[in-house]
Amino acid sequence: MDLKIYWKFMQKKFRLVALLFGLLVSFTSMAQYSMSSPYSRYGIGGTDMIGNQTIASMGGVGQALHRNTLVNTLNPASYSAIDTQSFVFDIGFSMGWRTISTNEHSSNSFLAELTNISFGFPITKYLKAGINLSPLSDVSYKSAETVPASALVPGYTKSFEGTGELDKITLGLAYQPLFNDFWKRFSIGVNASYIFGNIARNATVAFIDTTGYLNDRREVNYNVSAFSFDFGLQYFQPLTNGDRLGIGLTYSLPMQYNTNNVAFYYTYYQYAGAEYVQDTIEFSKTKGNINMPQRISGGISYEKTNKLFVGADATYTAWSDYSFQGESTADIMKDNLKLNFGAEFVPNIYGGYLQRFAYRAGVNFDNGYIYLKDHRISKLGISFGFAMPVKKLGTNINFNFEYGKMGTHEDGLIKEDYFRIGLSITAKDRWFVQRKYK
Repeated sequence: MDLKIYWKFMQKKFRLVALLFGLLVSFTSMAQYSMSSPYSRYGIGGTDMIGNQTIASMGGVGQALHRNTLVNTLNPASYSAIDTQSFVFDIGFSMGWRTISTNEHSSNSFLAELTNISFGFPITKYLKAGINLSPLSDVSYKSAETVPASALVPGYTKSFEGTGELDKITLGLAYQPLFNDFWKRFSIGVNASYIFGNIARNATVAFIDTTGYLNDRREVNYNVSAFSFDFGLQYFQPLTNGDRLGIGLTYSLPMQYNTNNVAFYYTYYQYAGAEYVQDTIEFSKTKGNINMPQRISGGISYEKTNKLFVGADATYTAWSDYSFQGESTADIMKDNLKLNFGAEFVPNIYGGYLQRFAYRAGVNFDNGYIYLKDHRISKLGISFGFAMPVKKLGTNINFNFEYGKMGTHEDGLIKEDYFRIGLSITAKDRWFVQRKYK
């Protein structure tokens, strides 16, 4: 293709990409985060968010997944699979239900959200790009403890509440050397992510009999604005029968998330069911940081093209190095290991409609980075799903169903059971083709 024609074509397509991305970013700001989890009090909140529904339905496997119809942000080296003449788009949604229980009580919560918006496209035949917008973590908890009155102190209730979420916009690049048959088996990639959002944490002391006593509350808002970087490598070994074995590795740098903090500490009283501020004890604006740990992931896969994919991943995260506003949490947060196993099967890619479905299943286990009362808060999840091909080649409607449990009832701790339904639309279109006739 002539360079000038190609550049004009690219300008038109990128303008459309920018418009779509801007509209979808605005739409994402309306996503609802309301699934309460008491364990989101620790760290930056719940981080078990696999945005891509195809990957989620295979138990979160993705380190050695290399596919031209998928924007796989788990390993940026995978973007090299995108065709030199194609544009890939993926948008996903999910709904979730969670039951939080102790030995005596239980409660339910609901979440509906936009899980990801992803684009993948070629820059040159050697260099491919991926763009993704997805949630990084969510914070939603509320707990209370009542202290009975004594001879010296009246009874009061201590309560803690946290809300908020962090999101990330990722720009990734992948390079695949095409010098010969050996080097084209490798690809390397990098993800640069911008992290943004807000976490609010409140602590309140409210007296049961307020006569002569003022309640007090401390509210702190942490506004996060930071960058993170992930590096990826993939290698695929073809077999004599046409199948292939894959290896994938990623490394996430330890990063410091800068925060702008606003603290409001005040006393208040209640009258007729309403709260009235009495005195402001503190109002301050400061800067702080959140130190995020390094993460190392590796995976293997076996694939029979258009028929079978089987993969396994392992991820180690050094959560003991995490600190929040300069305070270490190593006594509560421990290094952890997460394992993912998943598979996909297509009965007959050239057969009848149901035979062309991709059927998926997976399982994941996390030994838990939160350590309370001599227990790791571990997690186990199973998933399954399928992809419905539509008439246009390369376009699928993906469904995902997940069930998982986290925590325990032992020693007065809390157990969580959750169920999610995910839906995504993946489209692959041939954009970078010069037409012979206008």
